[in-house]
Amino acid sequence: MLKRGGWTFLAALCGVAQAHPVDELLQEAYLTLTPGAIRLELDLAPGSQVAGAVVRAIDADADGQLSAAEARTFAGRVLAQSSVTVGGKAMPWTLNQVIMPPYQHLLSGNGVVKIYAVTTRPDRAGADTVAYQNRYQPVKSRWMANIFLLPGADWWYQVSRQQHSSDGQGLTVTYQVARR
Repeated sequence: MLKRGGWTFLAALCGVAQAHPVDELLQEAYLTLTPGAIRLELDLAPGSQVAGAVVRAIDADADGQLSAAEARTFAGRVLAQSSVTVGGKAMPWTLNQVIMPPYQHLLSGNGVVKIYAVTTRPDRAGADTVAYQNRYQPVKSRWMANIFLLPGADWWYQVSRQQHSSDGQGLTVTYQVARR
């Protein structure tokens, strides 16, 4: 049985595990290497102290609603500040979808904006490099980026090197491509 001090310690641990930075915009980029493409899922989760600024950046007409047009315009601005290169060549993002949480959830710091985009890339056997950079920063932000592999259509991928920038805004991945 836990004594009083043990319960306090356990409660403190649970609180830390559930903590959400209230004064930052968390930006989590998930890149997925697929045959002929790179998919991006960019999750934007504003803390309660910065959520108002993020909502104002989306709700252009300030009507207290987040329309599909406002969401797409916002996502386009975010993607314009996000770049990807393959083998040193800049590739454009194509916006696929934006998922907006309810207005009040986002405003209270309890919502996540999900932006889905894709770019093409050549499939050729050998080594290649993809570099991602996220420069979107409307408020104090914390960035993270990760790469996932989704082989298919007789293609196989293996990451041989991965390097994150010190601020988390950038990710460079060297990978091998082979035919099965």
